Amino acid sequence: MQKNQTQAKRVALNAIMIGLYIGLSFLAIPMGGLKITFEHFPVVLSAVLFGPMDAMLVGGLGELMNQLFTYGLTPTTVLWILPIVFRGLVLGLCAKLFKGQMDHRAICKKPIPIMFLGVCVLSGILSSFLNTFAFYADSKLLGYYSYALVFGALSLRLLFSIATSVVIGLVIKAVLYALYKTHLI
Repeated sequence: MQKNQTQAKRVALNAIMIGLYIGLSFLAIPMGGLKITFEHFPVVLSAVLFGPMDAMLVGGLGELMNQLFTYGLTPTTVLWILPIVFRGLVLGLCAKLFKGQMDHRAICKKPIPIMFLGVCVLSGILSSFLNTFAFYADSKLLGYYSYALVFGALSLRLLFSIATSVVIGLVIKAVLYALYKTHLI
Protein backbone atom coordinates (compact mmCIF):
# COMPACT_ATOMS: atom_id res chain seq x y z
CA MET A 1 0.00 0.00 0.00
CA GLN A 2 2.85 2.41 0.86
CA LYS A 3 4.44 1.93 -2.60
CA ASN A 4 1.14 2.78 -4.36
CA GLN A 5 0.79 5.95 -2.29
CA THR A 6 4.36 6.96 -3.11
CA GLN A 7 3.77 6.38 -6.83
CA ALA A 8 0.49 8.32 -6.74
CA LYS A 9 2.22 11.21 -4.96
CA ARG A 10 5.00 11.21 -7.55
CA VAL A 11 2.54 11.21 -10.47
CA ALA A 12 0.57 14.04 -8.84
CA LEU A 13 3.73 16.08 -8.26
CA ASN A 14 4.82 15.55 -11.87
CA ALA A 15 1.40 16.74 -13.06
CA ILE A 16 1.73 19.84 -10.88
CA MET A 17 5.23 20.46 -12.26
CA ILE A 18 3.95 20.16 -15.84
CA GLY A 19 1.18 22.65 -15.05
CA LEU A 20 3.72 24.99 -13.46
CA TYR A 21 5.93 24.70 -16.54
CA ILE A 22 3.01 25.64 -18.81
CA GLY A 23 2.05 28.56 -16.57
CA LEU A 24 5.60 29.89 -16.42
CA SER A 25 5.98 29.54 -20.19
CA PHE A 26 3.12 31.99 -20.67
CA LEU A 27 4.94 34.50 -18.45
CA ALA A 28 8.00 34.45 -20.72
CA ILE A 29 9.17 37.72 -22.24
CA PRO A 30 10.11 37.24 -25.91
CA MET A 31 12.51 39.75 -27.44
CA GLY A 32 13.34 38.84 -31.04
CA GLY A 33 15.74 35.91 -30.85
CA LEU A 34 15.74 36.01 -27.03
CA LYS A 35 13.27 34.80 -24.45
CA ILE A 36 13.49 35.62 -20.77
CA THR A 37 11.79 32.80 -18.93
CA PHE A 38 11.79 30.79 -15.73
CA GLU A 39 9.81 27.89 -17.20
CA HIS A 40 12.76 25.58 -16.51
CA PHE A 41 12.20 25.82 -12.76
CA PRO A 42 9.93 22.74 -12.51
CA VAL A 43 12.32 20.69 -14.66
CA VAL A 44 15.26 21.47 -12.38
CA LEU A 45 13.18 20.73 -9.28
CA SER A 46 11.97 17.42 -10.74
CA ALA A 47 15.53 16.44 -11.64
CA VAL A 48 16.72 16.99 -8.07
CA LEU A 49 13.74 15.33 -6.41
CA PHE A 50 13.06 12.41 -8.76
CA GLY A 51 15.84 12.05 -11.33
CA PRO A 52 16.24 12.20 -15.10
CA MET A 53 13.11 10.36 -16.25
CA ASP A 54 10.74 12.60 -14.31
CA ALA A 55 12.63 15.76 -15.33
CA MET A 56 12.52 14.72 -18.99
CA LEU A 57 8.81 13.94 -18.68
CA VAL A 58 8.00 17.27 -17.04
CA GLY A 59 10.07 19.23 -19.57
CA GLY A 60 8.89 17.26 -22.59
CA LEU A 61 5.17 17.31 -21.82
CA GLY A 62 5.32 20.89 -20.53
CA GLU A 63 7.04 22.15 -23.67
CA LEU A 64 4.79 20.06 -25.92
CA MET A 65 1.75 21.71 -24.37
CA ASN A 66 3.42 25.13 -24.63
CA GLN A 67 4.18 24.54 -28.31
CA LEU A 68 0.65 23.30 -29.04
CA PHE A 69 -1.01 26.22 -27.22
CA THR A 70 1.30 28.82 -28.77
CA TYR A 71 2.06 27.62 -32.31
CA GLY A 72 0.04 24.48 -32.90
CA LEU A 73 1.68 21.40 -34.35
CA THR A 74 4.47 22.40 -36.74
CA PRO A 75 7.15 20.41 -38.57
CA THR A 76 9.70 21.57 -35.98
CA THR A 77 7.69 21.06 -32.78
CA VAL A 78 9.90 18.13 -31.75
CA LEU A 79 13.04 20.21 -32.27
CA TRP A 80 11.73 22.81 -29.81
CA ILE A 81 10.96 20.11 -27.24
CA LEU A 82 14.41 18.44 -27.38
CA PRO A 83 16.41 21.19 -25.58
CA ILE A 84 14.32 21.06 -22.41
CA VAL A 85 14.22 17.27 -22.46
CA PHE A 86 18.01 17.25 -22.79
CA ARG A 87 18.28 19.75 -19.92
CA GLY A 88 16.19 17.46 -17.72
CA LEU A 89 18.38 14.51 -18.71
CA VAL A 90 21.64 16.32 -17.88
CA LEU A 91 20.34 17.66 -14.56
CA GLY A 92 18.77 14.35 -13.56
CA LEU A 93 21.84 12.29 -14.45
CA CYS A 94 24.12 14.66 -12.58
CA ALA A 95 21.77 14.55 -9.59
CA LYS A 96 22.05 10.74 -9.64
CA LEU A 97 25.81 10.65 -10.32
CA PHE A 98 26.71 13.29 -7.74
CA LYS A 99 24.08 12.33 -5.19
CA GLY A 100 26.23 13.47 -2.28
CA GLN A 101 26.52 16.94 -3.79
CA MET A 102 23.19 17.35 -5.57
CA ASP A 103 20.45 15.62 -3.61
CA HIS A 104 17.95 17.87 -1.84
CA ARG A 105 19.59 17.44 1.57
CA ALA A 106 23.05 18.38 0.29
CA ILE A 107 21.69 21.41 -1.56
CA CYS A 108 19.86 22.59 1.57
CA LYS A 109 22.92 22.24 3.81
CA LYS A 110 25.32 24.33 1.72
CA PRO A 111 25.19 28.13 1.89
CA ILE A 112 25.91 28.23 -1.85
CA PRO A 113 25.64 24.84 -3.58
CA ILE A 114 28.38 25.43 -6.16
CA MET A 115 28.15 22.00 -7.80
CA PHE A 116 24.38 22.28 -8.22
CA LEU A 117 24.60 25.83 -9.61
CA GLY A 118 27.38 24.74 -11.97
CA VAL A 119 25.28 21.89 -13.35
CA CYS A 120 22.29 24.26 -13.71
CA VAL A 121 24.47 26.68 -15.70
CA LEU A 122 26.02 23.92 -17.83
CA SER A 123 22.60 22.45 -18.67
CA GLY A 124 21.33 25.95 -19.46
CA ILE A 125 24.19 26.61 -21.87
CA LEU A 126 23.73 23.26 -23.61
CA SER A 127 19.99 23.90 -23.82
CA SER A 128 20.63 27.33 -25.36
CA PHE A 129 22.79 25.79 -28.08
CA LEU A 130 20.08 23.23 -28.83
CA ASN A 131 17.46 26.01 -28.88
CA THR A 132 19.64 27.90 -31.36
CA PHE A 133 19.77 24.80 -33.56
CA ALA A 134 15.96 24.49 -33.34
CA PHE A 135 15.65 28.20 -34.18
CA TYR A 136 17.98 27.74 -37.17
CA ALA A 137 16.12 24.65 -38.48
CA ASP A 138 12.73 26.30 -37.92
CA SER A 139 13.78 29.50 -39.71
CA LYS A 140 15.28 27.62 -42.65
CA LEU A 141 12.29 25.31 -43.00
CA LEU A 142 9.67 28.03 -42.65
CA GLY A 143 11.55 30.64 -44.69
CA TYR A 144 12.33 33.42 -42.22
CA TYR A 145 16.06 32.75 -41.77
CA SER A 146 18.33 35.67 -41.03
CA TYR A 147 21.83 35.18 -39.65
CA ALA A 148 21.41 38.23 -37.42
CA LEU A 149 18.12 36.93 -36.02
CA VAL A 150 19.27 33.36 -35.36
CA PHE A 151 22.93 33.75 -34.46
CA GLY A 152 23.26 37.48 -33.74
CA ALA A 153 21.72 37.14 -30.31
CA LEU A 154 23.51 33.90 -29.37
CA SER A 155 25.94 35.57 -26.95
CA LEU A 156 23.06 37.42 -25.27
CA ARG A 157 21.03 34.20 -25.22
CA LEU A 158 23.90 32.46 -23.44
CA LEU A 159 24.26 35.30 -20.91
CA PHE A 160 20.52 35.23 -20.17
CA SER A 161 20.70 31.46 -19.82
CA ILE A 162 23.54 31.68 -17.32
CA ALA A 163 21.79 34.39 -15.30
CA THR A 164 18.42 32.62 -15.22
CA SER A 165 20.10 29.29 -14.39
CA VAL A 166 21.77 30.84 -11.35
CA VAL A 167 18.53 32.52 -10.25
CA ILE A 168 16.55 29.29 -10.71
CA GLY A 169 19.23 27.34 -8.81
CA LEU A 170 19.11 29.75 -5.86
CA VAL A 171 15.30 29.81 -5.81
CA ILE A 172 15.23 26.01 -5.91
CA LYS A 173 17.63 25.91 -2.97
CA ALA A 174 15.15 28.05 -1.00
CA VAL A 175 12.18 25.93 -2.11
CA LEU A 176 13.97 22.70 -1.21
CA TYR A 177 14.88 24.13 2.18
CA ALA A 178 11.24 25.08 2.83
CA LEU A 179 10.03 21.64 1.72
CA TYR A 180 12.68 19.97 3.88
CA LYS A 181 11.84 22.04 6.97
CA THR A 182 8.12 21.26 6.63
CA HIS A 183 8.91 17.53 6.15
CA LEU A 184 7.31 17.44 2.70
CA ILE A 185 10.46 15.84 1.27
